Amino acid sequence: MAKLTLHVEPDIIDAAKTYAQAHHVSLSKLVTHFFRTLMFPPAPDFWRQLHTTLEREGFTEPPNDLDALRQAHVQRQYQ
Repeated sequence: MAKLTLHVEPDIIDAAKTYAQAHHVSLSKLVTHFFRTLMFPPAPDFWRQLHTTLEREGFTEPPNDLDALRQAHVQRQYQ
């Protein structure tokens, strides 16, 4: 295995150490995993594939407007 020297801000190192400890993994393994995901991005998961299929079949997502969604809910509820 090769050694690597990195210059990282102290608060990032502290957060990474906390994360590693909470997940019972070393910082070296975390960094290795990160670099591997850069080289081999994960395949699209089931939900992304399903979403793409539904959109092709005409599904449209509701607007991301909470006020409009609340208003539509109230209208449906009291019809």
